[in-house]
Amino acid sequence: MTDSNGTAFENTEIYWPRTLRFWLLLIFDIPSIICSLFVLYHLLINRASRHALHNHTVIVLLSIALCFQLTDIPWYLDFIRKGSVRPQIQARCLIWWLVNLGFYNTVSLILAWTSIERHILVFHDQWTSTRKKRFFVHYLPLIVLILYSTTYYTIVIFFPPCKHDYKYKLPVCAASPCHLFHPVLGVWEMGVHGCLSTIIVTFFSIALLLRVIHHKRRRHRVFRWKVYRKMIIQLLSISALYLLLNFPIMLFSVARFLGLPNHVGVQAQQITFFLTYWVMFLLPFVILSSLPGLRNKLYMIGLLKRQRRSTVTITMRRLINVQKNPLHCAYIG
Repeated sequence: MTDSNGTAFENTEIYWPRTLRFWLLLIFDIPSIICSLFVLYHLLINRASRHALHNHTVIVLLSIALCFQLTDIPWYLDFIRKGSVRPQIQARCLIWWLVNLGFYNTVSLILAWTSIERHILVFHDQWTSTRKKRFFVHYLPLIVLILYSTTYYTIVIFFPPCKHDYKYKLPVCAASPCHLFHPVLGVWEMGVHGCLSTIIVTFFSIALLLRVIHHKRRRHRVFRWKVYRKMIIQLLSISALYLLLNFPIMLFSVARFLGLPNHVGVQAQQITFFLTYWVMFLLPFVILSSLPGLRNKLYMIGLLKRQRRSTVTITMRRLINVQKNPLHCAYIG
């Protein structure tokens, strides 16, 4: 995948200085990890949140994002610090590809299913009214997607039908496992995991919004807006984040497939690829903002800490005043 000038996406690096990338990744990764842990802890520790069907895909998405934040980003920072991938062994590149490509596209697939499932939970809740229905309609699709994605990326990365090219001098070993250029697997990767997932998220998110507006306007139909408001806003927020950052890189992939020369827009494509990291960085914050209960709890924790600091400050000032003017203290006593 090299053009006549020897320039292609997989043979170049984004022109942004490595120092700038290092601090951008570090500054966003640490708060993202903390936020992911906070939201996951409260979703799992609270029985009602843990058993709510609409939270299950959110828990899976957050878990994948957390694994990404704890592996891919530290490895990228280590690459910048050392100047190349270390250790320079094939296993490091293979695992990095699994995390970078496999985890990210698993998020895409699960988000696509989430956008479909929200229609079921909002407008067809009778489909999940029994344990058997919940298994086939809710749990089974999620399990199948996770198993499929895990199996698929394990096979194409660790047991590919082609030969990998390991570029230790580029981030993520150039992020180009050989199956991306395979005549069948490459089209499947771009068409299903890339384009189809994005189209599904776009279509079903917009459709959900339109259906909600339509049902609210039909006054003779009872629509429990207060019950479903949180899960609708949550999906729309996550979808907006994903589409905003993922759509540009998808357009480049389609354009390359349709014949866009390899030397055209290489740096723009590198930038759009780098910006997809912010899907993982911002996902926990978007989810937190869609959970008013957690948001209020976080606010109360911050308020309590400020009150404690104010109390300690006032107490210290009184002690200092007493030490400076003991007669005043005796008079008051």
